[in-house]
Amino acid sequence: MMIKKILFFSILLVSSNLLISQQRLVSFINDLKTTTSNLKDAIPIVNEKTGEIGYFIVDAKNVYGYKLNSEFQVIDKMVSEEKSREYKTLIGSSVSESNSYRVFLTNKNKNKFSSINFSFENKISSSSDFIISSEENFIQTIDRNNQFYLITGSKLNYDIYIYTFDENGVPKKNLIEINIIDNKKNLSIIPILINSGSIKKIEDNTPISIELASEKVKMYSRENLIVFTTDNNNKFTQVFEIDLNTFQSSFNRFNKPIFEGNSTKTNSFLNGDVISTLAVNKENLSIDFLNYKTGELIKNLTVNADETIIFKNTPIIQEGGSFEDYRELEKTKQFLRKISSSNAGISFRKFYDKFHVVIGGYVIQRTNGAMMMPFGGIPIAGIGNVTVFFNPTQLAFNSASNNKATRIECLFDQEFNHFEGIIGKNAFDKMQDYSIKNPGETVFKYKNYFINVDYHLFSNEVIFRKFED
Repeated sequence: MMIKKILFFSILLVSSNLLISQQRLVSFINDLKTTTSNLKDAIPIVNEKTGEIGYFIVDAKNVYGYKLNSEFQVIDKMVSEEKSREYKTLIGSSVSESNSYRVFLTNKNKNKFSSINFSFENKISSSSDFIISSEENFIQTIDRNNQFYLITGSKLNYDIYIYTFDENGVPKKNLIEINIIDNKKNLSIIPILINSGSIKKIEDNTPISIELASEKVKMYSRENLIVFTTDNNNKFTQVFEIDLNTFQSSFNRFNKPIFEGNSTKTNSFLNGDVISTLAVNKENLSIDFLNYKTGELIKNLTVNADETIIFKNTPIIQEGGSFEDYRELEKTKQFLRKISSSNAGISFRKFYDKFHVVIGGYVIQRTNGAMMMPFGGIPIAGIGNVTVFFNPTQLAFNSASNNKATRIECLFDQEFNHFEGIIGKNAFDKMQDYSIKNPGETVFKYKNYFINVDYHLFSNEVIFRKFED
């Protein structure tokens, strides 16, 4: 019976990739564009209440806005002068009750901010500026239920603030309640967040590269909660939660597998109600899957350098680098040596009724004396849809770099028992066949699938395509 299930699942995964991997949702011509100005970016904003999409195309002179209904029909459009100038980094968006769309931007130092409101009803745009205190550091942002939230922290007393915004873009500063007495031992996470610089956002059930998974500080969003995790300590993962409804906070920590010696690399990853913690050195790899709510151990996976990795569904894959782009490693000790000397990480997501787990690490490559930075290190210019602050789906899609990465991929059932089978292409893999790599290409999550938008520069044609695993 088990063999039949394995065979069925393998056939399902393979056959699904032989079917049409994408569905064209809509195509239209950007007929508002009458100049030859170079295209800079494209910005998708989803109205989470109605399913409508505001899609904004930016060139050097103008912003061209199109509103699509939930059936992907263009129902309105407008053009506005491009007004970013000083504010060139896109950090978020919101949708008002009157169905206007607002984008939020910041300057290079992330201490001055601007919001631009696009009203399809009145065919006008308006902007407003605001600043934060010189004592505050910008931490991150989140878009949730059509609202935009700006998170900052005090460099003096380590208070955390969240700014909310009314229909006119006017900010309100909210202090996050922290119980210092009960959580004194966990407070070390606060200065880490305030001084991290550019914390990466992770979306549930989105394909995540090793480059993103190996980050030591991550941010997750779920319903009304923001969750920060830090892995600066090899013994445990620290967790800091903020409730967006009450602005109250809580702390937690999850112990990691412990090895002897000081050369161990550790990390963690959160998806749904499961958090995984990883520890690896040249001799051993150990992974715990834990219930995020209770801390109860669901499954432990352990392998040493002399053993075969019995829970992998792929070869040991090494990709990127200056010379050979793809190779397969034979021995477990090679895998452990590679990832224990690199930025190690783990990610997992639901894949059909299974969990798809990726374990590995990457090292930054140098080419002709220059360092090839991971995605998060690339300077952002212009009103960009690809930043570490806005559209985490786009960040995840673009995060795989030419750095040398080593990984294995695995399938597990709901109890994290290993499941034999072929791992088919995910939505991002399928997108690569259609990706045209120009400034107008956009990837975003819509409901429970992904949309890839291509912009053809010569014809000004915009094409929305749907992709699923």
